Amino acid sequence: MLHNVLIAVDGSQNSRRAVEYAGKVFSPNPEARLVLFQILPAISRMNLDKKEIKEIDARKVERPDLAGLYWRAEDEDKMNKFFAEAEDILGKGGAKPEQIKSKFGVKKLEIADAILEEAELGKYDTLILGRRGLSRVREFFMGSISTKVVREARGCAVCVVG
Repeated sequence: MLHNVLIAVDGSQNSRRAVEYAGKVFSPNPEARLVLFQILPAISRMNLDKKEIKEIDARKVERPDLAGLYWRAEDEDKMNKFFAEAEDILGKGGAKPEQIKSKFGVKKLEIADAILEEAELGKYDTLILGRRGLSRVREFFMGSISTKVVREARGCAVCVVG
């Protein structure tokens, strides 16, 4: 049975646990499609030098959905290192390289909204993410990404790993 799994990550320890969970549960299935997904914070173009702008614009040629958005190269580097670590974890769980994809977005929406949008557009069966770790009181007043995703996700199973 095919499983289309979105693993929302942010480089934190809880997102690493989410990857480990996905590896244990879905990697043994040769039909599983595992997509690592991270949102990078958007920054103003004015905060970048000309060289950085040129490098980001070159990357956006393949990603028209990122038109007009900018992000820090160091954030992308950290993300790519985490993606490599996560791909290794999934591989050790039994996933083949062709089953694993990495994708990122740039925050133009709230992070939870961006995750929900990706889950809907990609027609994922399962969405896995780590819990942020807010206290119950702070979570009640401030909300959290995982809480919003659980509350608003439609058409897929959601697993929050803590």
